[in-house]
Amino acid sequence: MTRRPFELLVAGTTDEYRLDIVTDPEPDNPAAVVYFTAPDVDAACRQAQRLLDAVDSPADRYGELYVHDGDGIAVYCDTIHRPE
Repeated sequence: MTRRPFELLVAGTTDEYRLDIVTDPEPDNPAAVVYFTAPDVDAACRQAQRLLDAVDSPADRYGELYVHDGDGIAVYCDTIHRPE
């Protein structure tokens, strides 16, 4: 499980998600970062897919989805790929 700092520090919040949009092989240098809220991880994955599709960047982009753990840490949830 990857644990990286979550930029939005809202104590006690666990419905915040971060999507790191990656356009090259190195996931630690995202081309864009999007913060959003969702009621659960399934809804967050669906929203992340829509956000990933809407971003203007190379076609081979993917997203790394993280959830805010309530203590300022981003916890890895899933990798979101564009449909082929």
